[in-house]
Amino acid sequence: MMAETKTDMFELARPRLMGLAYRLLGSISDAQDIVQDTYLKWISYSGPEIENPAGWLSRVCTNRCLDELKSANRQKLDYIGSWIPDQIQTEFEVSAEEQLEIASSLTTAFLLLLERLTPKERAAYLLHDVFSMPFDEVACILDMQSANCRKLATRAREYVAKNNVRHVPEKQHQEKLLEAFQEAIKTGNVKILGTMLRAESDLRADSGGKVLAVQDVIVGHDAICRFVEDILSHAWSEMTMTTQILNGTLGLLIVDEGNVHATLSFGYDAKGQISQIYIMRHPEKLKQMTSTRGVLSTSGAIFWK
Repeated sequence: MMAETKTDMFELARPRLMGLAYRLLGSISDAQDIVQDTYLKWISYSGPEIENPAGWLSRVCTNRCLDELKSANRQKLDYIGSWIPDQIQTEFEVSAEEQLEIASSLTTAFLLLLERLTPKERAAYLLHDVFSMPFDEVACILDMQSANCRKLATRAREYVAKNNVRHVPEKQHQEKLLEAFQEAIKTGNVKILGTMLRAESDLRADSGGKVLAVQDVIVGHDAICRFVEDILSHAWSEMTMTTQILNGTLGLLIVDEGNVHATLSFGYDAKGQISQIYIMRHPEKLKQMTSTRGVLSTSGAIFWK
């Protein structure tokens, strides 16, 4: 097979591999590196003819991600403050009716929950439930029996369902919540925002220890309201806040004198109340977010612009 043909085949698979690697790792740069490594292995392969190129590529990419997760988990033990997955400015290539389902597999809340699964549970669940691979193919990728892959995916699916992190409310409801948050920031009045928080909601910020941000997770309705009223309303009230789709859901871009200061996004419960508040302050992650934009498809692929 000519190198040009192999490259063309890989480029068709690249968005799907990026969608898989990013969901597994929560890091855009790590996902890009692993997809590039997969390409180099593919272009240099000279063994017997591969009957299922897509499966071969998925296997190489997935197993490189599983290796990366081992070292990434060790690094997170030394991370300063809360770690939040890299955020992506997102667009959709599908109709509005399909957007909520796609977004549910890319939200920050969903990606953080995946962190609590074992790496192989995470992989089996994503490959089958998000990328629609039959368990026979998943078994080949993970080098396991099909029945064992099914068990891994079932455990992961039950855990995801129990924690209810794949609920994404309608756009109009998301807009209402963002308006309440902006009002609380501008005026310091958290009364309306407070009605939209769960009693056990939590707020976390990712700064990587590189800039000033709250390091501990703030838990509970009252504590979050005090933080917004006493801290954020003073720090952000004069900054510009614009709506931006982040990881498939509406969030806020906080800009200070032309520079992106932070992003803010939510996780939701089944009733549409705010379960989690995520603040991204990490300078390198913010810089990367502003320079890339992902287009989401129903296949789980992410096309980069």
